[in-house]
Amino acid sequence: MNGTARQAARKQKVLFLCTQNSARSQMAEGLLRDLAGGRFEVMSAGTEPTDEVHPCAVEAMREIGIDISDQYPKGLKEYMGKEYFNYLVIVCARAEEQCPKTFPEVGTTFSWIFEDPRSDENLPYDSTLERFRTVRDQIEFRMRGWLEQPEEEFKRHREVRERERRERLEEAVSREAEREAARVGEDGEREAGRDPFRRA
Repeated sequence: MNGTARQAARKQKVLFLCTQNSARSQMAEGLLRDLAGGRFEVMSAGTEPTDEVHPCAVEAMREIGIDISDQYPKGLKEYMGKEYFNYLVIVCARAEEQCPKTFPEVGTTFSWIFEDPRSDENLPYDSTLERFRTVRDQIEFRMRGWLEQPEEEFKRHREVRERERRERLEEAVSREAEREAARVGEDGEREAGRDPFRRA
């Protein structure tokens, strides 16, 4: 195996996921490939992919010297069951809701939720492009932080998972308390309706 092949074999795989795979996840894919393409094999997908990458995403990335004009939207099903990803990075809230809770082909899932720069389609092009620039910069800031201090991202990940675990436990305890209160109430109603002088 030559050096190039060994390097490719060592690369960890990252999948960026959003809904349409036309804006945030595409910019994230281009950014990580540019910042650390030697360390990661980078892909992106959408739960409901659209037909093309948003032109403002292409322009916003072009402004910082990254060409994503050859990238195109892909569906999550293109990868599920076919690829193993060391990291799944979800970049929009809707995709987070739609993503399968059980994803056996993924090592660690991060939620980096960014505002949708296309949220107002009635804005003029220049205003929309400015929104894309803002989100692009937010993605790059978060990504650089992860690359420079990965342990901090894992710490946040563990804290989120622990909070979710506590919330599930609290909900389970609350449901059980409600069921117990309902049972006690039903027993009390039966006792109140019983004639104490009637022979059994």
